[in-house]
Amino acid sequence: MLVGDVMNTKLVTVTPRTTLPEAVRVMSERGIRHLPVVDGAVLAGIVSDRDVKRAMASSATSLSAHELHYLLDRVTIDDIMTRSVATTAPWLPVEEAARLMVKEKISALPVTDGGRLVGILTETDVLDLFVRAMGAGEPSSRLDVVVGDRPSALVDIVQALDAAGVPVASVMTLVNRRGLREAIVRVTTINPGPAVAALRARGFEVRDVASRAAA
Repeated sequence: MLVGDVMNTKLVTVTPRTTLPEAVRVMSERGIRHLPVVDGAVLAGIVSDRDVKRAMASSATSLSAHELHYLLDRVTIDDIMTRSVATTAPWLPVEEAARLMVKEKISALPVTDGGRLVGILTETDVLDLFVRAMGAGEPSSRLDVVVGDRPSALVDIVQALDAAGVPVASVMTLVNRRGLREAIVRVTTINPGPAVAALRARGFEVRDVASRAAA
C-alpha cells in the first residue's frame, strides 16, 4: 500500500500565531497528539503534545495562577514548534514512511504533495495497517514457517496448504533472530493442526504460535 491509502486526510491544523492554550484545547477536544502548523498553504512546522507539555512546564515557575495564565496566553505555536519537519509523499510505499519514522524516532509524518499539506501519517495508522495485513483481526491461526534458502518455498507452502484444504489469509516473510528467513502464514481456521501437519510433511520447520500461546 501507498501512504495515500493509509494517511489521515481529516486534518486538524494550527498556525504559527495560534496560542499555546488554544493548541492544548484543540488537542484535548480532538484526542490527537500532533498538530501540523500551516502558514497559508505551506507547512511551517509541527507541534506535538510533548512540545506543549514542555512549554507549559517551563512556564510553571513560582508565578501566581493569574500571572501564569497571562504568560501562557502570550506563548504562540511559533515559539515552540519544530521547524525542520520530516515529511513523506502520498505516492511513497507505507513501509518507506515507516522506515523513516523508525530512523528519525518520530511518531508522525506530515504528508505533502508539491509543498501542500494533504494528510498526516501516524504510528497508529502504521500499526493498524500491520494488524490488518497480518489478518489478526479475523478468526485465524498464525504459523511461523522456517524457509531459509529453500527455492520456491512460498509456492510449496501455499500448495501444501491448498492440498490440505486450508485457506491462506496472508503471507509475510522476514529474517528471524537466527538469521533464517521465515514465512509468517495466517490461515483462516482456529484449528491449525492440519496445516501444521501438511507443512511438516513437506519438510518445513513450523512453529504453531496459536497453540503455544494457548498452552
